[in-house]
Amino acid sequence: TCQSCTRTQLFGSLDLHEELAASISSRSKDTLRATAPIEVVSTLNEGASVPGEALRFRAHVYAQATLGNDTLRHGMRLPHGVTRDEWIASKTVAVFKELIFLVSVLEDVCTAKTCPRMSAGRNVVYDWVDPGKRTPRPLTAYEYMTELVNTTHDLLADGDALPRNGAPFPDHFLKAVKTLHRRFFRVYAHAYLHHFSQVQENGCEPHLNYMFKHWLFLVRTYDLVTDSEIAPLMGLIRKFEAKVDEVEAEMGRAVNVTEPPGVDVAA
Repeated sequence: TCQSCTRTQLFGSLDLHEELAASISSRSKDTLRATAPIEVVSTLNEGASVPGEALRFRAHVYAQATLGNDTLRHGMRLPHGVTRDEWIASKTVAVFKELIFLVSVLEDVCTAKTCPRMSAGRNVVYDWVDPGKRTPRPLTAYEYMTELVNTTHDLLADGDALPRNGAPFPDHFLKAVKTLHRRFFRVYAHAYLHHFSQVQENGCEPHLNYMFKHWLFLVRTYDLVTDSEIAPLMGLIRKFEAKVDEVEAEMGRAVNVTEPPGVDVAA
């Protein structure tokens, strides 16, 4: 059907195993398991804001590099003829592919010794709870990431969860996608708060900023995460959003200047 053709174009190839093989070494691939854990958040000093006393925990606020991506937010607008669920699904696939790249970059620096827990600063730790169990299972940061990559691939490749034949999206689609994006954030938070200097040293800062903005403007445009879920990077988020507000305001002023008097720009 036309609808199924549209979705094929939007989603592209979801057989990501080749991309995983190209991006993640054989050692890491051995840790990928086809499980579907449900994570819980353990917060130390409940209710306290993430401290900024350590310089490395504040370095992300000063991220300056870009890839000319100040119009990314504009690109998140829903295209004509595409449903909201289809567009969110399409963009989720896109940001997931970028996340795979980030996980592969972190492989050599995010070890069991340097990062024995998946964390975002000193006060926030993320654990897993396996299906059918209630007790959180602590993982190293990289184990958490590889679990996330494997689980996300399985979900996005599931034809029932992400129908490609024009069938309606399931009722649980949005809830499942929000869970994915909440997890995606944790990888970015860990990268900025624990490995930012290494990212800079390897010349990857522009790419990290681009990928994070791509994810950020998607989830903010469609309310896929809450402020509390992204609190560890709120300083950086506000900086990026303020910059885009400034650029869009300038673009609006430019339009008003170039249009002759009496012309309705919206017409």
